[in-house]
Amino acid sequence: MTSFNFFENIVFNHEIAYFIAQIIFSIFTINLFLKVIQRYYPITKFDMFALTILYFLNPVKQFIVFNASNGILTFSMLIITIYFLDTFYAKKNIYLISLFIGILFLMNRSFIVSVVVFIIFRLFKNRRNISYYFEAIFAFVVFWIPIYIYRYWIKLNGYNIDDTGVVDYGHFIWVSKYFNKGIGFWMSKGLLSEENFNLRLFKDWNSQDEWYCQNIPDNFICYFNDLLNVSIYLFLPVLIIIFYLIFSHKINNNLLKMMILTGFMTMFFWSFIGWYPPLRLGLYSYGNIIFLFVLVIYSKMNSFKIKITFLASLILGLLNISHWNNSNLVEITNLDLASFLMLALNFYLVIKESKKQ
Repeated sequence: MTSFNFFENIVFNHEIAYFIAQIIFSIFTINLFLKVIQRYYPITKFDMFALTILYFLNPVKQFIVFNASNGILTFSMLIITIYFLDTFYAKKNIYLISLFIGILFLMNRSFIVSVVVFIIFRLFKNRRNISYYFEAIFAFVVFWIPIYIYRYWIKLNGYNIDDTGVVDYGHFIWVSKYFNKGIGFWMSKGLLSEENFNLRLFKDWNSQDEWYCQNIPDNFICYFNDLLNVSIYLFLPVLIIIFYLIFSHKINNNLLKMMILTGFMTMFFWSFIGWYPPLRLGLYSYGNIIFLFVLVIYSKMNSFKIKITFLASLILGLLNISHWNNSNLVEITNLDLASFLMLALNFYLVIKESKKQ
């Protein structure tokens, strides 16, 4: 009988489970994006196909498709947040939305960005109505209900809550050391579990390690340096975004506001993680934002020639991209040279079209 050692070595069942989960999340995310973008730009069936390809060119999607990772839902968080902003910000109240986002938080903690952005956006639209400020406070409280119910259920069944990111790496929890007095102390005590609240008092993570930056403002400096490396790693889409924002038609103003607010709050959130392994977390935040802009820029194109050259350039340039753990962030190959030629043709077509208008 043939031995399937290969399948045993890669834990085949787990890999397939991760892959299926990724596909489900991806289908859900792409559909939500299409629902939003079709309100601003006409989208054809070919565009849907092209946007799906661009979505999977994101290194976060390429390299974790068979892995369980914190990065799985980070792009979905951006799209879901913008969908909520575009669809529900004018509703009478947001308690059900806050409750739903609280459930999503249990899947990925970055969803706290969604509820904060949604509340801020709604307050900005209704900043002269005092009732919305009280609603915002209650909505934020409602957001935590699923989290506390889940934690209580775990304890009720005799288990302990063990968050490796917090206990072993000090993710985010390190910030609470700046709130040892006054209302900040009581807010920390109310928001944190008893274990994590006590952990912050005696746990000392290795702040000397090159990946640890758990002091303000060092955390912002470390995060900014990581974003610079992400810009080098993703130089092709970054170059495209800069060019199109200068030479092409502007993105719809309302859509751009939602993207900027969501993007800024996402990067602000990740800058407090306090642990910065090269590129990874930058790709989960800033890198995902870059690809969000790429998807929107493609969506507003009118010329089929421009779309084809745009798509071809990114496929040739990104399908060959190095893994983020590679010591050489950028390796120029023949495919990259072909990508540059397609990009030059794309830029030429865009400039030529802009002169006609």
